Amino acid sequence: MGGMLSSCLFALFTLSFLLGGCQTQPTRFSSPIELTPVSYQDLPGWEEDQMLKALPALKRSCSTLLKKDPTTPMLTTRCGSGFAGHWRPFCTQILDNPPRTEVDLRRLIQRYLKPYQASSSKGTTGLFTGYDEPQLRGSRHRHGRYQTPLYRLPGTKVRYKGMPRSRIVKGGLKGHGLELVWVDDPVAAFFLQIQGSGRVSLEDGSIMRLGYAGTNGCGYHAIGKSLIERGYLSADHISRQSIRKWLKDHPRVAESIMSLNRSYVFFKVRHGEGPIGSQGVALTPQRSLAVDPEYISLGTPLWVDLDHPNDGVPRIQSLVVAQDTGGAIKGAVRGDLFWGCGATADDCAGRMKSQGEYYLLLPK
Repeated sequence: MGGMLSSCLFALFTLSFLLGGCQTQPTRFSSPIELTPVSYQDLPGWEEDQMLKALPALKRSCSTLLKKDPTTPMLTTRCGSGFAGHWRPFCTQILDNPPRTEVDLRRLIQRYLKPYQASSSKGTTGLFTGYDEPQLRGSRHRHGRYQTPLYRLPGTKVRYKGMPRSRIVKGGLKGHGLELVWVDDPVAAFFLQIQGSGRVSLEDGSIMRLGYAGTNGCGYHAIGKSLIERGYLSADHISRQSIRKWLKDHPRVAESIMSLNRSYVFFKVRHGEGPIGSQGVALTPQRSLAVDPEYISLGTPLWVDLDHPNDGVPRIQSLVVAQDTGGAIKGAVRGDLFWGCGATADDCAGRMKSQGEYYLLLPK
C-alpha cells in the first residue's frame, strides 16, 4: 500500500512539474515582485544589442542549471514558483547547438523564453550600481609599504564571528597565521572587501586572484550614507571615487569612518577564470548582474534598460544574466552590473548610480 501511494504521489508531482501550473507548484519565492507579461518588441533596444557577447554568461549559467536536481525550486513562472528543470529545453539548446549569429540567438531566446517586466510596490524603476574586479599591489611578506593584511577565513578554533572590523584591523586576529597577502593601501583593501573579489599584483610580477570566502557575521553598512549625514560629502556627488578621495585626503580619521561598516570580508586564493559570482561561475564583463536572490533566481537571463554612468553615452540596453549577489543589493528592482577589470571598468563601476528597469526572460 505504501509503495502504491508513493508511486501515485510521484506521478502527481511529475504531472504538476510538467504542466508548470501556479496552483500546483510549491514556492519559496513569496516576496512581492510583480511580473507583467510583455512582448519582445516592448524591450528597449532588443534588436540593437550585440547579444552574442552574453553567450559565455549564458553557457556558464546553463551548465550549472543543468547539473541541478530538476525539482530544485526556482522562480521560473509569473506566479513566483517553478523548478530548475524548466530551464532544461533552453539550456540544452544553448550548450548543444550554440547560436553563431545575433539573429540566431534572438530566435532561440524568443522560441524558449517569455519576457516579463519586473516591478515592486514602488514601480518598475529601481537603482542600479556597478562593481568591478579591483587590482591592488601586494607582497606575501610584511615589509616596507605593505602593512595592510588580507585574511583567509579563520577556522573553528578562532573566535571571529561577531568581531567587528574595528577590532580586526587593530590586530584582533593577529598570531593565527591567517594573512594571505599584505597590500600597500588600506583604502583599496576596504573597497576590495566591498567588491568581494579582486587581483593583487605581487612584487615578483605574478598575480594573486582573490575570491570571497566569508564574513565576520556583522551587518554591512554603507559609509557613504554616514559621510553625507556628517556633512563631509553631498548626496549629489556621492560615488566610489568621491568616497575614496575623501578617505585618502583624511588619513587620520579614515579608519574610524571605514569601521562604521562593522562587516569584514575574508578571502581565498582562486585559480583559473574569475572572478566567481554567487552562482559559482566566472563573471562576464557587462553581462553579469548581481541581484537580490529573494526575488530572482541565479542563472536567470534578464534584459536591462539603464542610464549609462557617463553623460552623453547611450543607455545600457542589453542581455545580462543574474549570476551574483551582494550585501547591499536588496529589492525587487535592484541590480549591480559587473564591469570587468581595469581603469575604465573602475571608473564606470565607481560612478554608476543609475535608474533603470529590467525584464526577466523565463521559460515558456
